[in-house]
Amino acid sequence: MFSVNRNAMEIVRSIIAKHETLNVGVLKYKNGSTIIDMGINYPGGWMAAQYFAEATLGGLGRLNYSIFNLDDLELPQIEIYADRPAIACLSCQLSGWALPEVRNEAGIVPLISGPVRTVAREDSFAKEFAYQDSNHEVVVALQDNRMPEESLINYIAKTCKVNSQNIYVLVAPTGSIVGCVNVVARTLETSLWRLHHLGMDVNKIAAAWGRAPLPPITKDEYTAMIRTNTYTYYGGTAGFIVECEDNEIEKILHDIPLSPQTTQHYGVSFGELLKEANGNIFEIKDFVHNVTKVIFYNVRTGRTFRIGKIDFEMLKKCI
Repeated sequence: MFSVNRNAMEIVRSIIAKHETLNVGVLKYKNGSTIIDMGINYPGGWMAAQYFAEATLGGLGRLNYSIFNLDDLELPQIEIYADRPAIACLSCQLSGWALPEVRNEAGIVPLISGPVRTVAREDSFAKEFAYQDSNHEVVVALQDNRMPEESLINYIAKTCKVNSQNIYVLVAPTGSIVGCVNVVARTLETSLWRLHHLGMDVNKIAAAWGRAPLPPITKDEYTAMIRTNTYTYYGGTAGFIVECEDNEIEKILHDIPLSPQTTQHYGVSFGELLKEANGNIFEIKDFVHNVTKVIFYNVRTGRTFRIGKIDFEMLKKCI
């Protein structure tokens, strides 16, 4: 079986080798772990963000940039192309491993994403799927505006049964270029989970692509979180190359996208939803965590299915 952590380590070693070019910092902790600062004390940039996202996908995806026109405002657009998307996005990329046991000094619960989740298999999202990795080196992705504490690294090492010197952590705040790109690169992740929730076998999806515009970047973490999630949900499109019967798509098609038909909270600002959930995105109730436009290309029948559209008004209200 191929190893997503081994794939990701190839990317991590490239980051370390090019860290000055990428404008990121590489630190060694006393326990031997390697922490790559990609937005806290170093600004990072477009190349660093590409490496970060592709590492979180376990080397099974590629990130590209293009331009999105929002009336007369040009914005960068994030495009993701993934093979084995169920593994790349749900087993690896999803920020599903919450660690309340090792809250930092500010009381914040770390949310872990990346290939490390396929080794730990501690979170409910990872447990839903069969893929499991056993590589001796693991790659951790952390969205935070603070450097991780050594206790967090030790906890991960113990859980994964690996030596701490074989743990590599990529960290960036949402209010940075790398962090902002990383959130908006989750168009496929959120869509695939919706399909799985509706009963579709996501392992029948051979490849997928997604895109969404990048909002104006701000260092304020709360504002950055609201903007990036709004732009992912209301500005996102996801496309799936699937081999299945047409009725497997047709029976759930109208229930898939974020729309007024699928959630009573459509059009409510993400800031309000987050406030009601006390800042915990997983506690937002009755909201469809998905993009507004979805396309299926069924290779078995040659038919194409599409539903939904980008909500330009919600994007404009958010900036």
